[in-house]
Amino acid sequence: MRISVYLLLLAPAVLAVLGPQLARHLAPAAVVRTLTGLSLISTAATLWGLTALTVGGLGRTAAFQDRVHSSPVALASYDPVPNVLGVLAAGLLAGGLLRMIRVIWRRSAVLRGLAPLRKLPTAGDLVVVDADRPDAYALPGRTPRVVVTTAMLRALPADECAVLLAHERAHLLHRHHFYAVVGEVAAACNPLLRPVRDHIAFHIERWADEEAAQTAGSRSLAARSLARAALAITDAARRREPQAVLAYLRHKVTARVGALQDERPTSHWAAALPTIVVTALTTLPFAEVTFDLARCMDVLHLS
Repeated sequence: MRISVYLLLLAPAVLAVLGPQLARHLAPAAVVRTLTGLSLISTAATLWGLTALTVGGLGRTAAFQDRVHSSPVALASYDPVPNVLGVLAAGLLAGGLLRMIRVIWRRSAVLRGLAPLRKLPTAGDLVVVDADRPDAYALPGRTPRVVVTTAMLRALPADECAVLLAHERAHLLHRHHFYAVVGEVAAACNPLLRPVRDHIAFHIERWADEEAAQTAGSRSLAARSLARAALAITDAARRREPQAVLAYLRHKVTARVGALQDERPTSHWAAALPTIVVTALTTLPFAEVTFDLARCMDVLHLS
């Protein structure tokens, strides 16, 4: 493979370094959407680049040549990927795919375990669970639900409870679970994207905070609701929250309360554009790598 495939594999590293800087210039909703889109592109770049190196590197091995009956000399002259690099790429590709499958399976298992909550009596989309542990989270699916425990309802006055419910409904309305899954799957595919996953998760909560503050018509009320709820729940209880749902108190509560005490953030795309452009440019070799891979498969008589 030419140098283009290595540039393609550079995309996740560039995103990991530059992506978090978008939070300085964009509102939370824009940060989440932009980082999620770039994460999808970087994940595709990782998978496609590793696939190209795997085919190029393993195509000249004896075991592969016995199956395809092509010319290893012709392949070596066209695509001089070392066999060792092909083996390494194959291992990384297999590991990434297995981790991605594991993340999706675990999330699905958690949601299946919470399915009985959908059958409980509701008030609209609200499910109240009798429990002595303060908790609240959004449960996605065909019948989305906001789940709140009686302990959480007792911990907050009515106006702050309304903020909490608005926060969780914002998760459901804007399908925040999709963005969270993309971030997790991208990080599973390429560990370099873990900081990006964490920024997506945090700004999902910031997005819902801003929606709740706007619904309540008071940023100070939204900040008080979040702070009071945080005081009501212990660290041990927080660790028992189901990890496949978006809970009110999961990510950096202190930072979120501080953000709500400031003015509502706005997006400045002109300042963010250089970061987006530089990250996107690393994915330009997609077409060239695809062409190289097609030629390589043709030499191997696979197409």
